[in-house]
Amino acid sequence: MPARKSLLKRIDVESAKHARTCKHSHTKIQSGQMCLVIFDGPRQRFCYSCEIGLKMIEDARLSLNRIETNLLRSREQSQGQRVR
Repeated sequence: MPARKSLLKRIDVESAKHARTCKHSHTKIQSGQMCLVIFDGPRQRFCYSCEIGLKMIEDARLSLNRIETNLLRSREQSQGQRVR
């Protein structure tokens, strides 16, 4: 059986080794500050400040909860139809 595909892109939290700029808010991320890094391809990486990263995680969590609820509801409905 093949491995399941991940819903998430490659994501990491890094300490900036040099000054970076938040992709969303264009604020400066100073050397040594933690930042969220999203790898969007072999050579594409986007950095986000901690504040923006936490908001992105919150939004993603809400979306995943909504998707999970819909899938569970669909599974329950299909199981109910089989019983009849």
